[in-house]
Amino acid sequence: MNRPDVHETEHTITVAAPAGTVFALVESVDDWPHVFPPTLHVECLERAGAEERIRIWATANDQVKNWTSRRTVDREGLRIRFRQEVSRHPVASMGGEWIVEPLPDGHTRVRLTHDFRAVDDLPENVAWISRAVDRNSGAELAALKAAAERTAAERADGGRTGDGRTGDGAAFTFEDTVRVDAPAGDVHAFLLEAQLWQDRLPHVARVVLKEDTPDVQLLEMDTRTADGSTHTTSSIRICLPGRRIVYKQLRTPALMAAHTGCWTVTEDPAGSVVTSRHTVVIDPGAIASVLGGTATPEDARAFVRRALGHNSTTTMRHAKEYAEGRCADRPVTPATYASLQRFYAAQMRLLDDGEGQAWAGTFAEDGEFAQSAGPAPLRGRAAIAAAVRSAAGRARSARRRHFTGMLTARQSPDGSVRTRFYALVVDTEEGASPVLRLSASCQDSLAPEGDGWLVRRRLVEHDGR
Repeated sequence: MNRPDVHETEHTITVAAPAGTVFALVESVDDWPHVFPPTLHVECLERAGAEERIRIWATANDQVKNWTSRRTVDREGLRIRFRQEVSRHPVASMGGEWIVEPLPDGHTRVRLTHDFRAVDDLPENVAWISRAVDRNSGAELAALKAAAERTAAERADGGRTGDGRTGDGAAFTFEDTVRVDAPAGDVHAFLLEAQLWQDRLPHVARVVLKEDTPDVQLLEMDTRTADGSTHTTSSIRICLPGRRIVYKQLRTPALMAAHTGCWTVTEDPAGSVVTSRHTVVIDPGAIASVLGGTATPEDARAFVRRALGHNSTTTMRHAKEYAEGRCADRPVTPATYASLQRFYAAQMRLLDDGEGQAWAGTFAEDGEFAQSAGPAPLRGRAAIAAAVRSAAGRARSARRRHFTGMLTARQSPDGSVRTRFYALVVDTEEGASPVLRLSASCQDSLAPEGDGWLVRRRLVEHDGR
């Protein structure tokens, strides 16, 4: 069988900005989703010197495609070569180069080249790829020109905002977090099932969700704002491992030139934590029409921060209510509460008596011990025991006591218990007064073990650190 023909293209644009400014935008793949319209999400998988391996999700002829590419960055030569490792149908292979050329007048010429082979060299596949390359390259170069010229103009004017961000159209990022007293899986399920948000969320008036490709969702939504008006947004959501959902709005409200975001749900000893992160680019030309003629870019950022933060926090709070309702936790019985008090009294006394190995034995075989101020979490009973032995080897002249109190506890249907309590650590030197060494709030996940308990996960949050 003959090898498919190689097809080559080149697209060019001249930018009224220095070459360094242009090159920096091309090099920074983390910024691509809010600079280049076709790019939905980018993750850098490896980076070593001039070599990078990145995974890209982007639209091509209105379809969502993803692929992994290797890039070689030549900063001195202002060139970036790229080659797809594994291409997606109908592309058999593809590579190319960004070439940034300084011009004598201080402007910059950008050349974007592609070489590709089509699957089976079929004319319809060649035509599909050519159309996608032409469409995406034109959109990317136009967006690059606009971003670079805006950045250059702001720098020439010395235009920096009071908080250190550059210019009216600079991207800004913020996030909100909600703790949930329930497993992360139920919170994640609420966020995944966006087709139900019309019935579950008060600010959602209408929602349509399509998932023709697994883990790639097209979400169209009518959202009510605080003043009672409604605006329509359209987003592509990519559901990633690790309970992450990243998205990019294809249709944004008038004030935003670009908006990307991410939902992240993580486990913690008391249940889970859900975080909403937004990255937004304000459209400077829309500020006056949306907010009035006296409004500033700072006013626009504050307005967007409030609106998006309010809606995403509302969503997270409803996810919390949903997950905690499914969890069906209940307060522990008096007998269970008494057994928990006995467990903590015995566990802390083991530490005070120097029985570190026995103390580590109160953790599950795969238990975890984490602190808000300290090294990485200890995972596994063996690692916890080794850390206790190391600490015991350090000489201490004072007598140490651990005190716990203010215990609250809830029990799940599977018998596991989640607790919260305060802890104080007091040292007393011979002939001296006691000294408070540590005040902390602790969260445990406990598993029943015979007539007692084992710690599955513990988080110690130090006060004042």
